[in-house]
Amino acid sequence: MGNQRKSRNNSIMVQSAILAAAQILVRVIGLFYRVPMQRIIGDEGNGYYGYAFEIYQFILLLSANGIPTAVSLLVARHLARREYKNVFRIFKGAMVFALIIGGAVTVFTFFGAEWLAVALYGADKAGVAIALRILAPTLLISAVMGVMRGFFQGKNVMMPTAISQMVEQVFNAVVSIVAAYFLIAKGPAWGAAGGTLGTCMGALSGLIFIGIVYYLYKPTIVRLMKKDVTKKYLPTDQVMKMVAVTMAPVVLSSTIYQISGIIDSSMFSKIMSGLGYAAKVTTELFGNYSGQYKMILNIPLGITSSIGIALIPAVTSLVTLGRKHEAREKIDSILKLTNVVAIPSFIGLVVLAEPIMKLLFVINNDVPIRLLQLGAITVVTYSFSTVTIAILQGMNKMKTPVINSVVSLVVHIIFVYILLKFADLNIYSVVYGNLVFSFCMCALNLLSLYRYIGYRQEIFRAFVIPTGASAVMGAVAYFVYKGVYFILHSNLASILVSVVLAVAVYGLALVLMGGLNEEEMRSLPKGHVIVRFCRKLHIM
Repeated sequence: MGNQRKSRNNSIMVQSAILAAAQILVRVIGLFYRVPMQRIIGDEGNGYYGYAFEIYQFILLLSANGIPTAVSLLVARHLARREYKNVFRIFKGAMVFALIIGGAVTVFTFFGAEWLAVALYGADKAGVAIALRILAPTLLISAVMGVMRGFFQGKNVMMPTAISQMVEQVFNAVVSIVAAYFLIAKGPAWGAAGGTLGTCMGALSGLIFIGIVYYLYKPTIVRLMKKDVTKKYLPTDQVMKMVAVTMAPVVLSSTIYQISGIIDSSMFSKIMSGLGYAAKVTTELFGNYSGQYKMILNIPLGITSSIGIALIPAVTSLVTLGRKHEAREKIDSILKLTNVVAIPSFIGLVVLAEPIMKLLFVINNDVPIRLLQLGAITVVTYSFSTVTIAILQGMNKMKTPVINSVVSLVVHIIFVYILLKFADLNIYSVVYGNLVFSFCMCALNLLSLYRYIGYRQEIFRAFVIPTGASAVMGAVAYFVYKGVYFILHSNLASILVSVVLAVAVYGLALVLMGGLNEEEMRSLPKGHVIVRFCRKLHIM
């Protein structure tokens, strides 16, 4: 039994690592293609791009983002009972559901693009509609692709999702840069539209790839169905209802969780205009926020969010089979792993904010640097809140994240409005609001976990030790960067050397302080190699 449990732990960690590695590559590719694109379309073009993406992401949340999670939950639930025929029926019913929903929102977005842009941002931002129309077909593509990704995730197989994400991002990068280069001659709004064309083509390439994987995997599905002795089969209409019912709270929690972005952009545009700021200035400031600050922040957030995605099927299966003690152990290890990644990311971004920004972007003012220094702490709060939402969903407590998100959103809106309207903090108001929102989510989600399963968050090893190790790492990163730059006068070389040494120092400090014990280290991918290395250094 102990070996089986270790095997399951290793499996989950490996799947988390696969998604995390894919997310790192995806976010790095995303960051580096946005660098030349930002240089091509400028801050104003980035502003149009950011405004269009806020609307697109909101509609995507309503229509498609909940599909992978819903399908994953349903597949994992029926797979635990070995109901292979019902698993396949869930896939088919979910696909019909995705085609209907995805098709409807695509038509709505395409024909209502101008109305949405003007209603949310004002008549002077009507150019946002150009980029939004190009994004519209991506909604249908993402819905269909979401079913396929959810199917494999429910089987605790993350590789198809991971590779399709990388394929998607590569095509996105190439098409975005080329299209933006040719369309910028028509103006900043058209340059932004070129960037969104890459998003559409990237999604299409990802769908083609995962479709091929599913086609190759289908004979295995057929073989499993032949072994299935289940007598009660799920009809398509029932599956569609199950997907909708399962998806609804997931979508609500995710939508409310993410809707702050579109509310922030709308409030920012309208209140700044009312305060007398020129449209060009507000668009450029929002471009600093969405095209530079958020792009960098999304790299560590992508890693930690992948932990939550990999966690859902495992927690669902354990709860379905009544193994709540194992579920609590899984929750504890995942939250600790989240902090081990998020806290040093926060410290590193604060310390190296200026050199990173200057390396990647054309910096016309210090706004992007200050945004990153002030907002880096949200890597910790957003990571923790995202993973705890995934935990609650995996426990089938779907309504709880919705309620927690609504409360946090109300606090967030009031806070941002006051700062924008009366403190005149412009784009910094949005960053402060994000911190308040994510902190509220952390607190409420932890209270919910305590109420449902008596879970108490361990503080010392989960927070204090990673923070202490990160502080040592931050000092090393700062002084090494300064020293190397003094000698070589190269920003890139100084960042690379300081980051490599800082990561090594962080790992060493974490082990010496007792942040990870031998069992936890062995549960990581290639954990036995890490343990052997630590023993050679006599630090374990």
